[in-house]
Amino acid sequence: MRLLAVALLAGSALLAPTSPSSAATPDEPVKVTAPTPDSPVSGRLVPAVRGEAARAAAGSQVSAGVLKRGESLRAGRPEAAKPSDATTSDTTTITPWSGSLHVVWGAFPTVSSIGAQATHTVNPGISIPSGNPDVVYAPTLVPSGKTCIEVTTFYWQGGNGVGAWDWCAASPGFAAVAWIDSGFLSTYTTSFQGLPAYEVLDVQTNAVTNSWTAYLYNYTTSSWDALFTSADTAKLSETHGGWSMFEVYTEYNPSTGEGHYCTETYGTQYHAANLKIKLGSTWTPLTTSNSNVTPPGSVNSTDFGCYGLSFTLQTANSHWQVTH
Repeated sequence: MRLLAVALLAGSALLAPTSPSSAATPDEPVKVTAPTPDSPVSGRLVPAVRGEAARAAAGSQVSAGVLKRGESLRAGRPEAAKPSDATTSDTTTITPWSGSLHVVWGAFPTVSSIGAQATHTVNPGISIPSGNPDVVYAPTLVPSGKTCIEVTTFYWQGGNGVGAWDWCAASPGFAAVAWIDSGFLSTYTTSFQGLPAYEVLDVQTNAVTNSWTAYLYNYTTSSWDALFTSADTAKLSETHGGWSMFEVYTEYNPSTGEGHYCTETYGTQYHAANLKIKLGSTWTPLTTSNSNVTPPGSVNSTDFGCYGLSFTLQTANSHWQVTH
């Protein structure tokens, strides 16, 4: 069923992006219509690498981090290292650690939904050099346990991309990867608080087959383009909530005294805004009554193996921001 859905969608896809002469520049994207879940679906695919090519493009380093918390997806929360694994009580000092430190922060729906929509900023200027073992997933979105697809913005030494991870595949992995290049920026982003940002819709399209499609909003056509489609009825029994979060796998860099990623991401911001979920036929923003912020309370930058990070809720809990 999953392969048939993808094949049908691919058959009607127009894969060529808007020509540079008609598209806005990355610095001045065109915003035709504000996207809603009911905005038109184009029938086109987001230009991306798919299938085994997507797995190869993302690489084992990026995929390993998602797989590492695969079992915790089924438990309803990702597994993260305790802050004490990397820090002391002195928040100005980072204690060296060995291996990969895994830490997360974000908004976690406490109800089971059948869809989510969000505005995700991107940082095309991040350039993580070869040999840097770290991966930043920010933001990464899972509507609920029922979903087949996780949509994540990732930054690593192999490049910066927006990927659809297929949790309903027999062997879960990246099924589509769209690189954050000039074509992506001019077609799928608009300006949000001075930053380029794309709009994502990850929604159940068939309740019987539990088919899900992740869409990105095309600002040049004012319609949703499909990133990936997948289905699996077995996931219907997973009734826990999902997440929208900032996630890092980082190793200690003795030359800087912090995580490897900290140097290359200095001066960046990550936003997940306008977060809403679909409950029945109703779309509702994330609030303190239907979601939690994890971990709760204040978060120290050093918990993430990095100096200078700040964590802000601009709107509880529908807009979180991480600034470096």
